[in-house]
Amino acid sequence: MTRAVARRIVPFGPRVVALGVDLPEVRDDAVITRLRIHSSLPGGTLSMAGPGVNNAVTELSTIAEGYFARYRYPDWLRAHSLVVGRLATTLADAHANSGARLDTASVGLGGYLHDIGRSPLLAGDGRDHSVLGPLVLAAEGLAEQVELSRRHPVYAPRDPATAPRTLAEKIVYYADRRGGQAVVSLEDRLDEQLSRFPELAGLRDADLAMAKAIEAEVFAGIAIRPEDLA
Repeated sequence: MTRAVARRIVPFGPRVVALGVDLPEVRDDAVITRLRIHSSLPGGTLSMAGPGVNNAVTELSTIAEGYFARYRYPDWLRAHSLVVGRLATTLADAHANSGARLDTASVGLGGYLHDIGRSPLLAGDGRDHSVLGPLVLAAEGLAEQVELSRRHPVYAPRDPATAPRTLAEKIVYYADRRGGQAVVSLEDRLDEQLSRFPELAGLRDADLAMAKAIEAEVFAGIAIRPEDLA
């Protein structure tokens, strides 16, 4: 059973003026009510008590959809983010059920919003999405998701300054290594990315080795295996 956790989640936060982008205020009181987020906007307490990981996925994906709409996610980015969020929630739930002190809601939401820096609203900013994403999340009041976004890219482990360190960060990194438009293998996901950036082909073996090393850490001590993800 999924352990109950309570976190302060900001459903739709302030305008991101620090990024030079004036975004409209968006509030969906119906969503807030459905998700049992208590207290006045813009913040609230998300109750994740429920029968299992499917309940957690449903609630978190509903929150994520609000951000997808706010940041004008194109269809491909929304589909990818839903896959990664679901994988991250599943893995976090498995660790929580095995006794790890891990916030399933926080990790899951980090998975859903890991690519928020790819929003078309930020298209005029030349910084990498792994830089913009953390800035957006910080501006939205989602401090616990900042490092999950910063440390998720395939190239993050190449640099000790951006390599995933904590279990939560490694889960979101790994979920992104397995989530394209659907759940795929590490190899297929890496090859899909290299098809868009062929100039990085020389780094494939090293990136795959790092991904496999993190995979071993992510699956240590839990009942599910990499091949169980679908």
